[in-house]
Amino acid sequence: MPKKEHPETKIKGALKIFIHEQKLRINYGPRKMKLLVKRKFNIDVSTTAIYKFYKKKNLIRRPQKKLAWYKPIKEPVIPKAPGEVVQVDTKYVWINNRRQYQRTFIDIFTGLQHAAIVENLEAQNTVVAFQEAEKMFPFNITGIRSDNGSENRGLFHQYLGQKGITHYFIPKSSPTWDGAVERAHGVIDQEFYLNPTKPWKTLKEYLHWYNYERIHLGKYLNGMIPIEKYNYYLSTVSPLKVN
Repeated sequence: MPKKEHPETKIKGALKIFIHEQKLRINYGPRKMKLLVKRKFNIDVSTTAIYKFYKKKNLIRRPQKKLAWYKPIKEPVIPKAPGEVVQVDTKYVWINNRRQYQRTFIDIFTGLQHAAIVENLEAQNTVVAFQEAEKMFPFNITGIRSDNGSENRGLFHQYLGQKGITHYFIPKSSPTWDGAVERAHGVIDQEFYLNPTKPWKTLKEYLHWYNYERIHLGKYLNGMIPIEKYNYYLSTVSPLKVN
């Protein structure tokens, strides 16, 4: 006769829903999830049971392969045209009570910005977000500048190479080299995520305002709106080609 499982070790009902939601929300491993369940339900569930539940529900994320570390540039590249240096970085965001990731692309010459929300930091998601940025920007992207995070190496780096796009890696502990995207993250917190009276309902609406209506300071824009800066550039290289 098979040994009966103790009732408190079974994952079912409300406990099943809780573990599934929390795994997606905060991605705890079996040991931390066991402690969380104990706190919330005062129930002891074995780490083995939790692991099997994760596996059954396809909640285990594959570990990324160890990726090569790419040699960083020695000094910042100064763009002379749109698309020559597009900075990319990540910020954590909480949406629907779940931690997700915003992949942000900002062209430092024009200030035009695109951002996409992704479930995790796998390089494939970076590729998809980049493809969205390519469609949104009214110019070709010829250079990307990023840190050496795993989401920026491997598949994403290979994708850029295949398209002939230069990938500049910044040195360690040098966030000022990606200052434009860092500042953009601070601005989007103030104006969108943490603004209780914001007029925009979605990130897409905010970004349209950011690119087409918001006045920007700084050495590249100096009081202009990003799309104005782009159109001004077009007028200097081809006076008849202005959006």
